[in-house]
Amino acid sequence: MAGGDRRIAVDLVALDIDGTVLTPDARIAPSTVAAVAAARLQGVRVVLASSRGPVALEAIQAELGLSDEWFIGYQGALVARRRGTGLEVLAETPLDSAAARQIEDRAVALGLSVGRYVGSRWHVPACTDAIRAEARLTGETPRLSTPEERDADAAPHKVLVIAGGVERIPALERLTRELPEGVSAAFSHPTYLEVTAAGVDKATGLRPLLEHLGIRAERTGAVGDGLNDLALFEAVAVPIAMGHAPPALKAAAVWISATNTQDGVAHALARLGVAVRP
Repeated sequence: MAGGDRRIAVDLVALDIDGTVLTPDARIAPSTVAAVAAARLQGVRVVLASSRGPVALEAIQAELGLSDEWFIGYQGALVARRRGTGLEVLAETPLDSAAARQIEDRAVALGLSVGRYVGSRWHVPACTDAIRAEARLTGETPRLSTPEERDADAAPHKVLVIAGGVERIPALERLTRELPEGVSAAFSHPTYLEVTAAGVDKATGLRPLLEHLGIRAERTGAVGDGLNDLALFEAVAVPIAMGHAPPALKAAAVWISATNTQDGVAHALARLGVAVRP
């Protein structure tokens, strides 16, 4: 870990999920659960900020004791919290429907797996092996839909394109060069392309939440491990990179924690002034 021992107290911390909160075997370390609980007891808001959506976040929030907390989903395209069986939406920025259709059609033509997310729903044109693997990972259920059903549906918050294997990465990279105007794209993994409306990122989701909560940006921190966390790091006062993060993210951080197999989130929250009592 780098950066000395000085602790920096915050009022809110945003945590990335995959590669940060979750270990490589998709578990949450007990140290992370304890540190998040300690943060809440000390009045620190802990907000999950992820490319995942409401369904894929639900079990993670529950395990962390955050079921009642706001979350930043779909890479910032949806800011919401659970209310009963539904969602209370604070802010949202869906994709242009025509652009989403174009991306889906082009992805299919290139032999890639693709799906679109509308609120809590995940629609796919085909249930490929990559889609099934993603469903097992996130606990979501993909729904097959026809082009006619797609065209009649609401605009999606996100389109996810999956290479399905390293041999399909060139096709995924080709798709990124052929994306329509008015969209943003970020790799959450070398084989995963997250497409949202232009200008949408985790920071655009964080800003309306801070305004709603009355929290100043100078009193915020974030913990992440991927390049799709760069915008989030620029929006907070204390960005902390996980120990296994790529060099570009580490360069944007004020401190580097341990990896997600070495209690990295707990170390990061301790750096942010959270004390876990035995």
